[in-house]
Amino acid sequence: MKRYFNLLFALAAVAVLTVSCRKVVHSEVRALIDEVNDSVMVAKIDGSEVHFDIRNTHFTNGAVMYGDSAIVSYVGDLSEKRAVAESVYLLVRRSLVIPMEEDSTKELQTRPEPMSAEEVKAIDDMKKAFNASKKQ
Repeated sequence: MKRYFNLLFALAAVAVLTVSCRKVVHSEVRALIDEVNDSVMVAKIDGSEVHFDIRNTHFTNGAVMYGDSAIVSYVGDLSEKRAVAESVYLLVRRSLVIPMEEDSTKELQTRPEPMSAEEVKAIDDMKKAFNASKKQ
């Protein structure tokens, strides 16, 4: 009976050592956010897309959305194109400061550059989709 307990203990110890010695990569990378939903964030890193699991991720410095740059701390291997994000730090864009003037007849400028035709079309499409969902 004692031999069986010793054998079970030895097998359990080997199993624990085998599982604990797996290589886990903890690293950080700068990424451009391509898509975000409830459980997955797709980011472009050096021209390739990587899918990050974000179900238990901590977001700092704001929420990320399409087009944002962020620093992603992750566990996993990027060569597999899948990893688990531990934290995502939003890199804030520089803002444009517009000095106040006494002449209040001028148009308020809030964007540093005009929107492209693609950006205008994307906003118009979102408005149409929103209005169509309200009518249903």
